[in-house]
Amino acid sequence: MRIAVFDVGGTFIKHALMIDDVMTSQDKVSTPCDTQKHFLETIKSVLQEMGEVEGIAFSLPGVIDVERKYIHAGGSLTYNNHTDIHEWEDYFQLPITVENDARCAAIAELECGHMQGIQQGLVLTFGTGVGGGIILNGEIYKGHHLIAGEVSVIYSKDPKQYQSKGLFGAIGSIYNLVDKIAKAKNSETHDGKEVFNWIGAGDKMSQQIFKDYCDEVVLELHNIQCLLDPERICIGGGISENPLFIAGLQRASDEFYQRFPIAFPHAEIVKCQYCNDANMLGAYYHYKKTTMKV
Repeated sequence: MRIAVFDVGGTFIKHALMIDDVMTSQDKVSTPCDTQKHFLETIKSVLQEMGEVEGIAFSLPGVIDVERKYIHAGGSLTYNNHTDIHEWEDYFQLPITVENDARCAAIAELECGHMQGIQQGLVLTFGTGVGGGIILNGEIYKGHHLIAGEVSVIYSKDPKQYQSKGLFGAIGSIYNLVDKIAKAKNSETHDGKEVFNWIGAGDKMSQQIFKDYCDEVVLELHNIQCLLDPERICIGGGISENPLFIAGLQRASDEFYQRFPIAFPHAEIVKCQYCNDANMLGAYYHYKKTTMKV
């Protein structure tokens, strides 16, 4: 069985070929930011390089009805708003499944990762924005309007004063964190690895900005804790492969609850087992479950 899997982010489209449950041929291309036509042409070009496949599994941002194969809202990719995936199936002449990106990460971790055996959990993926996948009673929870876990659009600051910059998706954005540190150091870099090298090397300015970032993220995690009471929070996205990022959130969480006026239970924070591959792997498991009835 050969299935093409795509994890579509605001900056890159990561892709791989799954051959009998084994992930191969991993790579990435830039995500088109202009039109859906350009997006589909980009996917088609990748498929041509992969060779023959039996189907396509997508991990996508936005509000998605997987049963109807319909994208209500495309998240950062607004050209995918109100998209009927049956039209994509006609275009590619292949069966296609779609699922929200953070839910794909949650599916992967629940299936064979660090959420195995967890009844109440939360998977957060950090990248251009922040995605959330909720596990409730051992299953993925989507909510009545399919927006459960859309943590990017939680307001963390006064919307009148901060507009979209007050959204958790902006505050928790790795892109914005990197940009803020780079500007503070009068650098034009957009390389997250370089920025985290500064943090790891002890650069005081970079460390302070990162600490402030972690404190803001943990404040929102506390608010989510009060609503969902997860046992475990798994951190995903490419940045989760960097131990400094996970350690920073864990340290900020420990300090937050040490200062808290009462004893308060809270989730452990761990990285996703599959880190940057969780979305693709979850999209594949979703494909198997919905298309092959496995």
